[in-house]
Amino acid sequence: MNALTPIPTPEPDHSSAMDILPPSPPVPVPKPGLYDRIPEDQYHASPGVSVSRLKIFAKAPAKARYGQNKETDSLRFGSLIHTAVLEPAELDLRYMVTDLERFDPRTGDFKEEILKAKGRELVKRAEYEEALRIQDAVHAHPSAGALLRGDLRVEQSFYWIDPETGLLCRGRADSLRMELHAIVDLKSAADASPDPRGFAKSCGEYKYHWQDAYYREGIEAVTGWQPEAFVFIAVEKERPYLVATYELEPAAIERGREDVHEQLRLYAKCLKDDYWPGYSGEIEPLAMPSWAYA
Repeated sequence: MNALTPIPTPEPDHSSAMDILPPSPPVPVPKPGLYDRIPEDQYHASPGVSVSRLKIFAKAPAKARYGQNKETDSLRFGSLIHTAVLEPAELDLRYMVTDLERFDPRTGDFKEEILKAKGRELVKRAEYEEALRIQDAVHAHPSAGALLRGDLRVEQSFYWIDPETGLLCRGRADSLRMELHAIVDLKSAADASPDPRGFAKSCGEYKYHWQDAYYREGIEAVTGWQPEAFVFIAVEKERPYLVATYELEPAAIERGREDVHEQLRLYAKCLKDDYWPGYSGEIEPLAMPSWAYA
């Protein structure tokens, strides 16, 4: 495993900490620690409870038990943006630009492009050029650009044992500014403004405060230093590619900490009982959203 040397910790019992969706073939249980540039697919296949898994679990435990990660065009473009902004030197090593308008594996043109790519991922020229414009916008932003310089460690995976439940937990930070003791997370957004209907809404909708709290605990567990900041770099995906940087208020981080620990306790109980319920078995009252009455 391509990894930094993990911080020495007592050897824990992982028997109850295994991810309930074991990959095939099995991936060895990683020791608690900070790992550098584990391939993304290997990280997602590894054991451990991620904050993404907790978000799914909160909707219904059964979703976490049987759910599978699905790659979408939006996620693929997000990965392209991350590489362009955080690892620009890797961009042409991972992607090959193509003028194909459709990616149809049945066509000869597509097969020819795949051969030329030599293992790189094909990306349409328009998407590639848009990713470069987003890259320029982020690096030109005063605080975002400053955060992406210095001792920046990109795509850092970390594993730790939750002391209350004994669960193996995992996270993957977009980047760490080691000398600042800061976590830096890049988010693409339709609206990066601080408006309650803008990025603030995204934070609540996608539970970014859970990620903030969860990652702070994980990084402290494996490095010994307490993160002094968790900074979100929010960039809009359409012209003029506006950029903003944010730190969540302490009340949001504390709420995130309370929520993730509640979900970890419930997760541990489901794992122990091997019982993963879905939605309520009772007839429940249902209120329509306010806009439906307008």
